Amino acid sequence: MKKRNLVAAALSVVFILALAAPVFAMTHTASYEWDGTADMKRQVGHLCNTGAEQKVTIMGDGKMERTSTATITAGKLTVEEQSDFVTAEDAANNLVVTSVITLCAPPKMEESTTSYYAYAEEDEWVTAASAWTKLSADDLYEVHGGSPTSDTIASKARDLLLNNNNGYTEGQLRSMTDKQLAQALIDAGEDYFTLDKYRELTDQIWAVQVEANPGMSGNLHKDFEAAYGDTYASYGEDYHESADAFHADQWGFVSASNHAGYSVARGSDYVGNYFNIEQMARTSDGTLKRFIDISEPFDGSYLMEDFEVVGEVEVEEAFNMTNIAPGVDIEVLWYDLF
Repeated sequence: MKKRNLVAAALSVVFILALAAPVFAMTHTASYEWDGTADMKRQVGHLCNTGAEQKVTIMGDGKMERTSTATITAGKLTVEEQSDFVTAEDAANNLVVTSVITLCAPPKMEESTTSYYAYAEEDEWVTAASAWTKLSADDLYEVHGGSPTSDTIASKARDLLLNNNNGYTEGQLRSMTDKQLAQALIDAGEDYFTLDKYRELTDQIWAVQVEANPGMSGNLHKDFEAAYGDTYASYGEDYHESADAFHADQWGFVSASNHAGYSVARGSDYVGNYFNIEQMARTSDGTLKRFIDISEPFDGSYLMEDFEVVGEVEVEEAFNMTNIAPGVDIEVLWYDLF
């Protein structure tokens, strides 16, 4: 058989398998044209279920041509849309298009005030607030996943009892269980104590609004993809193996063989933790507003812009943030198989 026929046959098998494989996704494609008074509200995605969510509102009097395609699946949202419009010359209300994208990808955290922690009567630590992360990969490993770990709280409890000269030695405190430590705190009149609290630096928002004055035009074009896979795999201090050792859809930290710290690793089917967008917004005469408030915790990158111009304005921009790239099986292209 000729090589060309072999390749054609192989491609047929690949496409048949692709059609047969279960694909859990929602796709919506729409094309709009109108001339009149608009009141439109739209949401695609649902925050951490789909990596991000986008809310769109269109209101006012005028003509609109709009196309949109959205693919929504677990951990990922992809949207392409174009809105081209003209506000009616006799408009009672200018035609306004607003888009707000909210990311699930966690932001950089800053140390703020302390937060109170208490112990319930059940055998567990109960916290009044939670901390997600610090600023470096090493610190991320220490407190990732919500409230600080039982070990972190127990360490703070031991320090408190030791520093307050409550009659315990360090050895005695280290031999106590969580429940015994809690009872010791209660006996010492310390039914609550404080731990460091971290606050989110940014709101993880990409927002834009275009308003055209009567008889004037406006445009808002955007193409974006956001992903966030939150399946975190936690490993001990001596974990040195590759990402192949944990579940394919997870990410986590692996420690260096020389105990020099931790690095991020992800499984072959990890959906990713990223946000990429290209956008053009303009009006021949009107008001253009943009608000960007995004950061990432792994290296502390930060971007904030609060922008408003009245008059004639056009802004073209592109933004890329890759906290954790997709796994190799997510990234693979069909032609890499041959």
